[in-house]
Amino acid sequence: MVESSWIGLRVPAIADELRCSPNTVRRWLHRFNLMGLHGLEDLGGRGRRRRISEAERSRVIGLANRCRRVGRPCRRTVSWPRRRSPGRRSGPLTPWPQRPAG
Repeated sequence: MVESSWIGLRVPAIADELRCSPNTVRRWLHRFNLMGLHGLEDLGGRGRRRRISEAERSRVIGLANRCRRVGRPCRRTVSWPRRRSPGRRSGPLTPWPQRPAG
């Protein structure tokens, strides 16, 4: 990308050659111009935060592998907590709060 820019190719041509968007080319060239080779390194710390811990992830993978080793289908039921109707301590469980009558 940087070499292509040095030999005089324009951003749209570089983007076509690399099969990426012109904005991506501009971003990387801008980082290179500001920071040199260090600008081309991965900054890290981006992306979505994990929703489960590494221990929970390992446990799920272990359960899936255990089913596969035994040779039976992995059909485990997962029970999710349901919410009770608002203002009621007992009675039917509903998946969402019900509107008050009236």
